[in-house]
Order: sequence, then structure tokens, then C-alpha cells
Amino acid sequence: MKLLVASLSVLAALCLQSEAKTFDRCGLVRELKKQKFPNNQLRDWVCLIEGESSRRTDVIGPPNTDGSRDHGLFQINDRYWCNNGPTPGKECRVTCADLRTDNISKASACAKKIYQVQGFSAWTAWTRDCKGKKLPDISKC
Repeated sequence: MKLLVASLSVLAALCLQSEAKTFDRCGLVRELKKQKFPNNQLRDWVCLIEGESSRRTDVIGPPNTDGSRDHGLFQINDRYWCNNGPTPGKECRVTCADLRTDNISKASACAKKIYQVQGFSAWTAWTRDCKGKKLPDISKC
């Protein structure tokens, strides 16, 4: 019985890992272009994503001071933008789990919505790491 439980635990861990993706920088640029992010903002988005999630789709950030958490590649906050339950909700009308998948379509649409409302300053990492600083070189991508 213990062997069965251990085997199932390993299998579950492997399944969860298979849903996570870490982009390399050029892969991220290609995906952002595919998601129709403006070319003149790509360096800002890459910088933001590198600072927020290290280009990983599966990240759930530690609790914020208000108890909310940030999800996925763009680290989108669950207080306003996504629903932690099984049904889509809040401003982006998505579940937070939708923001942590390899298919970044929903996360991209939500990030663009946040940008329309608040600009890049909605993201702490952009303000800290990107604003007025040298942005990542994506010229070889």
C-alpha cells in the first residue's frame, strides 16, 4: 500500500510539473508576439515577466500584505483580477488556475487589461527593475 501511495505521489508531481513552462528569453518574445503584444513594448513586458515570475508559467507568489496572491507568468493578483474558485470571475473573468498554464492566452489578455487600466506601474517588478533602467536585449530574438 505504501508503495502504491508513493508511486501515485510521484506520478501526481510529474503531472503537475508537465503543466509548468519556463520560457527562455527568445521563446518568451516569440510567444508575446504571437499574443499580439505591441512590438514597441516587448522589452518592457520581457523585463516585467523576468522580474515577476522568472519566465515561469506556474508561479504562485507568497501572500501579499492583504493576504492576496499573484499568479502565473505575469503575476496577476487574485484580489481584483482572477477567481480562486472553480468558476471564472473578477475583472478578467478567469480562474487563477487559468493564469498558471502553459497556454498564456488568458493570462496575456488579463495582463493587457491591467495595462490598459494601470499601465506598467501595476507591477512592482516593472517599477523596481525596469522603469528608467536598461531593458533586456531582445535584438537577437
